Amino acid sequence: MAGFTDKIKGYTNETIGRVKQGVGKAIGSTEMETEGRAQQVLGESQQVVGEVKQKAAEAHDAVMGSSTADTVKGYANEAMGNVKQGIGRATGDTALEAEGHAQELKGEAQKAVGAVKRKLGG
Repeated sequence: MAGFTDKIKGYTNETIGRVKQGVGKAIGSTEMETEGRAQQVLGESQQVVGEVKQKAAEAHDAVMGSSTADTVKGYANEAMGNVKQGIGRATGDTALEAEGHAQELKGEAQKAVGAVKRKLGG
């Protein structure tokens, strides 16, 4: 679940930033538009931090190779996938929604790998 919180904060800030940009543009407020862009960039940065943390955790788990790690990663990917799908639907971002669905399926597969390892004694 490493990086999960950073990614959620990142997607949230990115989305809020995009909304602020749109509102700022619509009402002619360059200040709000600039603030929105800054928040969007902050969100994108938080997502990168979360991704790095997740990749580090995945590398650690791959070395450790336990069934529990696979199961936990599976639940984390399912949850993250559901969040991405929700944000994608809320913002009309079909690519993000599809990415979320793919990540949810990846999580289901990871949980299955964990179950198989558990059966084999791993």
